[in-house]
Amino acid sequence: MKTNMVSDKVLKLASFNLNLLTTFCLIYSTRSITEVSEILEVTPPSVSHALRKLRLHFEDPLFIRHGNTIAPTVFADDLYTQLKQTLEIMSDSIARSKQTNKRETWVIYSPFSVAVHDLSSALIKIKLAKLNFKIKYIETILGIPDAVGLLNLRKADLVFSGAPVVSTTLTCVLFCELTPVLVCRQDNPFQKTSISIDDLKNMDMVTHLTGDEMIYQRKQSLLATLKNAQVAFETNSILMLLTLLSETDCIGFITQDAFTRYRDIFKLRQLTPLFPVQKISVYLVYRKELEKKASFMQFLEAMKNN
Repeated sequence: MKTNMVSDKVLKLASFNLNLLTTFCLIYSTRSITEVSEILEVTPPSVSHALRKLRLHFEDPLFIRHGNTIAPTVFADDLYTQLKQTLEIMSDSIARSKQTNKRETWVIYSPFSVAVHDLSSALIKIKLAKLNFKIKYIETILGIPDAVGLLNLRKADLVFSGAPVVSTTLTCVLFCELTPVLVCRQDNPFQKTSISIDDLKNMDMVTHLTGDEMIYQRKQSLLATLKNAQVAFETNSILMLLTLLSETDCIGFITQDAFTRYRDIFKLRQLTPLFPVQKISVYLVYRKELEKKASFMQFLEAMKNN
């Protein structure tokens, strides 16, 4: 992965406490150690300690006491002129960042394709309820942590799982059950409306890769039942899977919801399997601590009521 070069000037800042510059500007503006301590809600000795650090760094007294007040040195005058505009720009940037990121972000990981979840309905409900949320949806792939790992590592707020999760720190609820359907393109040479295990001998299949262990086991069990099935292509992309099903003579399983949503776009038709196909349970898993957060519970209700 390409790494951008870090500026030497930026690296130098890493060894300097930028808060000292804020303290300097406040002292310059107020001419009072006591007043700065009240603004920063620290003790006067803390402000004096920061000033000593600045004096050592710049090798200049910066301020000289005159009776009950302090006066800046020529160096301090020049330094303030240089710093004032820079610090104001930084302050504006931070303020803008807070304004543009006002939406509370909820992160969802899922081993299922986006076609499984009616996230459009969830987004509409969030909008209608005027909830200031942003959803970050990530489809999991092979080699990443499971639901427990994702949640405990704070990489996700909500995880869809193909198996129930038992943990003292997590809550797991049944979300829905998926019905896999076997499909092919409308003008596939195989013109029967139903398909048997023997029919699969001369057909290629496209299958979906997943990072969920339970779904993977169900897939392997089904393929073992379909001992004559030939897997020609595997992908973790729902778009690639649908494209191959619509442009080749391959057949493959997608969910009933995905078929309803995409059959007209990709010109697909459903085949009735003459062999048993198990439904897939989908569970919602999240950290129990989030149940104390009202905003999360509002988000969860928008997800569950689809």
